[in-house]
Amino acid sequence: MTTTVALQKCSEYNFDDVYKSIQSLMSLVPPPDVKGKTVLLKPNILYPKKPELAVCTHPVVVGACVKCFVEMGATVIVGESPAIANSLSAAKSTGMYEQVVNNGGEWVEFNKHIVVPCENGKVAVQFNFAEPFARADVVVSLSKLKSHQLMTYTGAMKNLFGLVVGLEKAQCHYRFDDKKDFAAFLIDLNISAKASYAIMDAIVGMDGPGGPGSGDPIKLGFLAASDNLLALDWECASLVGYNPHKIVYLEDALDRGIWLKSPHDIKTVGVLESEVRNTNFKIVKDPSPNLQRMLPPFLSFLAKKVFVKTPHFIPEKCMKCGRCVQICPVHKIELKGKNGTATLEEKDACLHCFCCHEICPYSAIKLKRF
Repeated sequence: MTTTVALQKCSEYNFDDVYKSIQSLMSLVPPPDVKGKTVLLKPNILYPKKPELAVCTHPVVVGACVKCFVEMGATVIVGESPAIANSLSAAKSTGMYEQVVNNGGEWVEFNKHIVVPCENGKVAVQFNFAEPFARADVVVSLSKLKSHQLMTYTGAMKNLFGLVVGLEKAQCHYRFDDKKDFAAFLIDLNISAKASYAIMDAIVGMDGPGGPGSGDPIKLGFLAASDNLLALDWECASLVGYNPHKIVYLEDALDRGIWLKSPHDIKTVGVLESEVRNTNFKIVKDPSPNLQRMLPPFLSFLAKKVFVKTPHFIPEKCMKCGRCVQICPVHKIELKGKNGTATLEEKDACLHCFCCHEICPYSAIKLKRF
């Protein structure tokens, strides 16, 4: 069965241009009927950063989406739960809050959770989602196209991990410390979230090994939308040079047969793929996705040392904010290094979830082998 992804060129974060582009996307691939319904828009705020750093979904994209859904007759609520930051203050510091309220939406706090069952999940039977999820008739993912050190790529499906409240995300990494298990967890989460539409902010993305929090902004110049989240991620990942089959959670989602039977079922409309394809995007590669599983235990340990990156802390950049200490699932990071800076204790206990690297606002953590 054919599924459609709409592509639209958009070069700047000018509100009128972005708004018209999103209108165009919605005309090509309509969202569900939202008249008289409550729509929950879920943008990406990894942590509070200025829009030009490409860490978060750009506030102009969020505001334009709010306006479009309000004009379609929806009650629009917008929320996100940064791993370590107050939801409301993060929204205000990024400029997102102003865009939401000025365009007729309501910013909602993701600080309490409800239990949402997961039928037919591989590794999860239920999720603790932010309380406003219960108010929503329609869930829409508003993601930013970025590289990701752990999962190689992040987009519409990975963005919904933010439905989990705050530091509970770190415990999810602790429970599912194997990459394939965490991938399965993400897809189980998407099954429970039941998002029925997604818009991708790829006007400026983020690439390189520092993604999703400390990578390099890269101008991609397009927006994309679909009523099929896997199709949207598959197409967008392909456009920047990834082989989606090698993105573990996308391959897991494809194997489930829920969103797609085959990538050949994806049809693009709007501008041609060649008009928005980017060959300069620095993708993140996984050099040994299954090596440890293939080797005997005594060699697996050595392979982990050789191939798997480990957080290394840079004392001169550390501002002693303690965010890495808070987010570490195994509680092995302490502020006790040089001048009281962050230090990883017991490196062999590290889960290699890279939460500390992802959340550090000062680029004081580098991931290196050996």
